[in-house]
Parts: sequence; structure tokens; C-alpha cells
Amino acid sequence: MIGELIGQAQTDPDLAKALQQRYTTPRRELAVAAMRRAQSRGQLRPDADPEILVDQLWGACYHRLLLPGPPVTEGFVVGLVDNLLRGVGGAPH
Repeated sequence: MIGELIGQAQTDPDLAKALQQRYTTPRRELAVAAMRRAQSRGQLRPDADPEILVDQLWGACYHRLLLPGPPVTEGFVVGLVDNLLRGVGGAPH
């Protein structure tokens, strides 16, 4: 259903505004606050930008949600969070 709403919001300014006010913004605020709490507990680097972290996580999920291809599964989300938190870089040379 969210995919349908996002699609329709691309051509319906009133729906876009309502979706942002009632869905996107409140959920984003909750997610950013959760990232900030994780920073305060030392679970995330202090210099990590919570807004960008949310975009990284949500961007990948919405990409799968909106485009034909693999679904958003629990395994995908676990791997996504693991990559984000542990990084994907190799050993330094």
C-alpha cells in the first residue's frame, strides 16, 4: 500500500503533502531520535550523521519496495543493518 501511495504522491500535490505530514516526517523523526539515542549509548560513532544513517537504511528498503526485484525480507534488513553498523571496508593496506 505504501508503494501505491508514494507512486500517486508523485502527481498529486495534496496527497504528497498529507503523506509527508502524516507518514514520512513523523516516522523519520522517530528513526533519527533512535539513532541519536544509540549515539548517546556509544553504539554509533559520535560523528555519524543520524539523518544520513536513516537515509541509508530507508533508501535501500524503499528501493526494493518500489522497484520490481527482490523483496524486503528479514534477512535483507538484518544484512543491511549489519553492513551499516560494522562497515564493509576491507583491511587497510
